[in-house]
Amino acid sequence: MALVPSYTGVVLSEQRPELEQSVVSDHNVLARIVARVAPADVATEMVAKFRAEIASYRRLPESVVMGQIFDVSLLNVELFFRSVTEGVEPSDEELVALRASARNRASEGMPLEDLLHAYRVGGRLGWRALLAAAEGAEEHRALLGAAEVLMRYVDQVCAAVARTYLYERQHLVSEEERLLRGLLEALLRDQPASTEMRSAASRIGFPIARRYRAFVATLADAPAHSQAAIAASLRARGVLALTEGDRVAGLAPEAAPSDLLVEPRLLFGLAPAAPRDELAGLLDELRVLVELGRRKAITGEILPEAFLTELLLARSPRLALLARQRVLGPLENHHRAGSSNLVDTLSTFVNCELDRRRAAKCLHVHPNTLDYRLRRIAELTGLELGRPNDIVTVTLALKQRALAGGSDL
Repeated sequence: MALVPSYTGVVLSEQRPELEQSVVSDHNVLARIVARVAPADVATEMVAKFRAEIASYRRLPESVVMGQIFDVSLLNVELFFRSVTEGVEPSDEELVALRASARNRASEGMPLEDLLHAYRVGGRLGWRALLAAAEGAEEHRALLGAAEVLMRYVDQVCAAVARTYLYERQHLVSEEERLLRGLLEALLRDQPASTEMRSAASRIGFPIARRYRAFVATLADAPAHSQAAIAASLRARGVLALTEGDRVAGLAPEAAPSDLLVEPRLLFGLAPAAPRDELAGLLDELRVLVELGRRKAITGEILPEAFLTELLLARSPRLALLARQRVLGPLENHHRAGSSNLVDTLSTFVNCELDRRRAAKCLHVHPNTLDYRLRRIAELTGLELGRPNDIVTVTLALKQRALAGGSDL
């Protein structure tokens, strides 16, 4: 009698179809539970937990957290839920995005233990979401049988992520680069550099000083090794330049010329000279600035004056999220209830500079239909698009949504 292990951990007999039918029933019960959970909500909770519990994630720019990290977290949740409902492990192809994220974190210098901690946190939050959604004894029994799936899934994903991370670190991080990364960290914290760090700085001709020019640059549509080549070229010219996944960041001497980073297809932001205690904040701003420029396919130097609103939102993420919830929360709930998408209507209206006829044409609706929707938006939010203060709040909310990858504005 052949025995087949099921994903619930029960041993099945091929000669006992009634047990197979029981597993199918469990499968359907689990699918019902999963259907009640929104993966995006779980991913949002995961990202918030990462920032609260793991220092390495707090140091990441807001654009990376709400972009790359959120996208990978969402995929992770979706793969886990599919494993629960279908009893299958993710394939190598399905783990490609998770491996790519591991390579980026390795290139940024994030410790492996922080990366694996994030995946374990994600597993716990996904499981808690399913427990909260389960109703009645039958569904809770089904979840107990699926607990082994969670453990196997987390083991498999952590193993794949760890292998990719270690391979990337082995090929990208030399002892010299480790010292230079330590030097950058010491300068950003305004701490003394060790003797070894000073020796590494001397070898590339980089002065230990009180003031520097922070910079961030990226080569458009180029792989990681091309970004590394840019960093190496800058270090050969006395610049403390290090790769951060798909970009290069670091410090240039105070006297560095403004054309230091001028190269074909290079997008870069270069701050004025500033004291050490301001450099970490400047680098964060430049990371956001360069990411915004990348989205708009800009090359050459990008100036903060062109993106002042976005930078203000990035520097105050809590207030930015509050503005988004104040304006878009009621409209998103309205859409989830099965009604028209008022968020898109509002975004289009603002993009069309509050021109009713132009916005109606872009939305392919009659102007009267647009007027009805705008009145509905005012009713749901309590905001009037004719009032200056209200339109400022609306614009900030839509900008925050765009920064988080929800749309373009």
